[in-house]
Amino acid sequence: MAISLIDPVVMPFISTFLFVFALIFGLLSYSKIGEFNKKVNALLALAIAGFSVMYEPLVLGMQQYMPIAAAVLIVVFFFALLKKIFGKKEGDKAGDTVPLIITLAVLLLLMVAFGQNLTSFLPAGMDPQSVLWGVGIIIAVLFFWLIYKTKETPQ
Repeated sequence: MAISLIDPVVMPFISTFLFVFALIFGLLSYSKIGEFNKKVNALLALAIAGFSVMYEPLVLGMQQYMPIAAAVLIVVFFFALLKKIFGKKEGDKAGDTVPLIITLAVLLLLMVAFGQNLTSFLPAGMDPQSVLWGVGIIIAVLFFWLIYKTKETPQ
């Protein structure tokens, strides 16, 4: 009997393995904890992902919450990418956050435009209106906080 990768019994284990591997490898590479090279980071991520697949409650939980976790990580890595791209360089002003403010404004507009399409990815039992309002409020608060943070200080 051959095992297919699309098999509903095997797919949660594969997706959990890949998700944990990518998360651990990305965090180790980005944070440079231990100053390891990429091969060591990959081996550490491989070992942690392998052990995480053996813990069945994690696999079941990841199967249920994978869409939320993926969405959160996309946003987190998006902001990390923006920080790396638009981060401070020698001689830059400390409060130059205009690109991040523009990104938050565009993100809020996209959420308003496509919010109803995103609700189908939420797990059962979550109120889509509450989730959209919560995310919108968080984005708006970050938007106004960054604007407040960039105001000119008198010299």
